[in-house]
Amino acid sequence: MDHEDLDVFVLTDEQGNEHHFVILAKIEDGMKKYWICEEIMVNEQGEIEQFGDVYPFEVKQAEDGSLYIDSVESEEEFERVSKAWEELLEKDAELRELVEGPEDSEE
Repeated sequence: MDHEDLDVFVLTDEQGNEHHFVILAKIEDGMKKYWICEEIMVNEQGEIEQFGDVYPFEVKQAEDGSLYIDSVESEEEFERVSKAWEELLEKDAELRELVEGPEDSEE
C-alpha cells in the first residue's frame, strides 16, 4: 500500500486555509467510528511533497445521511483511540511501514 493509494480529503480551517489529509485507517470503538488521518502537503500540481502529523477524527452521520468528521474532544476518548491505533500498527506491518517508513537495516 502506498500513500498514493489512500483516500484524500481537504479540510478548511477558520482562517480559510486548506489542509489535505489521507485516511490511514478506520477504527470502530463501541458505537463510534474514527478515521486515523495523516496530513499531507501538496504542490500546485496536486502531488504530495511532504507528510505531516497523524490525527484521529470522529466520523459522524448527519440527519440527511451524509458523513462528516469532527475532532476528538475529550482526553479520555483521544487516549482510547490512540491505543487502538497503536495496537493496529503493531499488528499490521504494511501500515506501520507506510506511516513510519521502511526500517533502515544499516546503522
